[in-house]
Amino acid sequence: MTVLKEKLSDTREQYEKAQKLIEEESKSDPVTEPYRSHYKACQVLLDLEKNILNVLQDIPADSETQRAYNAILCHVLKEIGRIYMFTEELSNGEKYFKKALDHIKEASATSEDDPMFIPVLVDTLNQLSILWSQRENLEQSKEFLEMAEKSYKKFREVPGATALTISDIFGGSSDDVEQGKGDIALEKLHTLTLYYMAQVLGNLGDLHKSANYCHQTLKRQIEYNDYEPIDWALNAATLSQYYFTKNALKQSRHLLAAASYMLDKYEQDICAMELSEEQKKTKMDTLNHRSADVARCWAKYGIHILSTSKDRLMQDTDEEADAAEINKEMENLTLNNEFYEFKTLSLSLYENQVGCDFVLTYDDAKLVFVNAQAWLNKAKEHYTAESEATEYARIVQDHVSLYKYLAFFDEDDANRCKFHRRRADMLEELVQLLNPTYYLVICREIWYELGLTYSTMLDIKLTALENIPADQRPTPHQLNKINKLCDSSIKSFQKYLDSYNKATETIPTNLSVDEMHPVLFAYFHIGRLFYKIITPDKKMQLWNIKNSLKYYEMLVKGCTENAEAGELLKAEMGVCKQMTNLLPLKIQKLFAEIQNEGN
Repeated sequence: MTVLKEKLSDTREQYEKAQKLIEEESKSDPVTEPYRSHYKACQVLLDLEKNILNVLQDIPADSETQRAYNAILCHVLKEIGRIYMFTEELSNGEKYFKKALDHIKEASATSEDDPMFIPVLVDTLNQLSILWSQRENLEQSKEFLEMAEKSYKKFREVPGATALTISDIFGGSSDDVEQGKGDIALEKLHTLTLYYMAQVLGNLGDLHKSANYCHQTLKRQIEYNDYEPIDWALNAATLSQYYFTKNALKQSRHLLAAASYMLDKYEQDICAMELSEEQKKTKMDTLNHRSADVARCWAKYGIHILSTSKDRLMQDTDEEADAAEINKEMENLTLNNEFYEFKTLSLSLYENQVGCDFVLTYDDAKLVFVNAQAWLNKAKEHYTAESEATEYARIVQDHVSLYKYLAFFDEDDANRCKFHRRRADMLEELVQLLNPTYYLVICREIWYELGLTYSTMLDIKLTALENIPADQRPTPHQLNKINKLCDSSIKSFQKYLDSYNKATETIPTNLSVDEMHPVLFAYFHIGRLFYKIITPDKKMQLWNIKNSLKYYEMLVKGCTENAEAGELLKAEMGVCKQMTNLLPLKIQKLFAEIQNEGN
């Protein structure tokens, strides 16, 4: 560079004055004037814009001095636009960002590839993307990010090209330029482009591309050491949740392992810092909080493996065809195999805790269960019932799900019943902690899940009863157990229904399809449960069958009145219609028998 420091000293002084107002003095602005320093900085930059334009009139065209002043002017215009956007004057912000873009194009026919212009170009395009995102025009926002990405890639294709920051331009000679600083700044700007693109694509509903951009962002942040450990770990763990829903288990586990690695490393860093006890406690509290969040993400990963493994086994699909379908989906997810791996992080210790394959046997399922249970217990260390009741309840519900899926893989009915009993005990304990007035949604979920749990245990017991040899009779204990399970399940479903409408014989109104579906399903379950009660007392039999008929009729009525919800219960509707024809006959027969016995 041949631009002399003396020529740029006044310009540099004014530019740095504006930056100081924004970065330092604005922190002391009064609440009544929150933008005072920004407005002062804006005026300094507006004056600087005029001065530079005057200087440019006296500078020889196509000289290196002209290029330097033009590049500085673009930075000034961009900073003015940024201030206007910060002060919520979006129209003025857009005006100056576009002035910056126009000036970049006018400054030189090849300015987009010029090391002086590329950082300000990418930054300006990023800022325009943010501006249009604030206006909720995501397509326009995406277009500016695509331009920024294209400009970056085009510059990187130029052999030996090294980007220059405004500080480099102010430096005055090549000796004053910090080698590599401009390139690092450009890479960070490009990382921001990818980060913004991930957000925009996510909001546009293109989750696959959004996930890819998120992953690229995380990888680049590691490569350029441009991250905050806790934020990075949370972003990685959150992204893992998308990948496992696509059965990309290896990628999901890799992200979770990286998140745990990052948090453990940060804990070591805290221990090495010279901090007061209060400062250290604050940092450790934040770390423990976010470690609990990552542990919950690990648990969700384990739950997905168990639940999806169960579904795959229930479907009894062709394994080779199923594997081919998963591989095809993985190819669609993966743009570049290397892109998904954080090679500089030592993650084997974390990845080896749990597999990245679906399970087939109880032993494999048990291993996933044990790890997921440990993660949930870790999460409970932060999210306690006393401090975070809602989150604590969600963790317990996840724990209950683990027992449900593990029970599927155990072929021993006695063990399966024990697992379901553990589910019921945990749910009963949880619902006692929660006041339905404040936690109604969660209480409804628990009552419904309890009804299903007791019903599942009942089915296991009934199957055992059916397998009793013909020359033996059920014991009173066995019959009592069945009736208690029927009663517990009915009471749970009725509590669920009562939460919508105390008059349980009246179908709730004004419910969405998502709410109406389980309500109608609860009627079906209760009708079935009353029918399963075993008693030698014919009057009790009559009472139970009448109740069974009542709830079956309510489901038929509910499905008729709520056709959309009824579409989801076609099989149950068919059963109920048959029962509403059969049960009146049984009622008549029982009533006649009771009458005859009375005579």
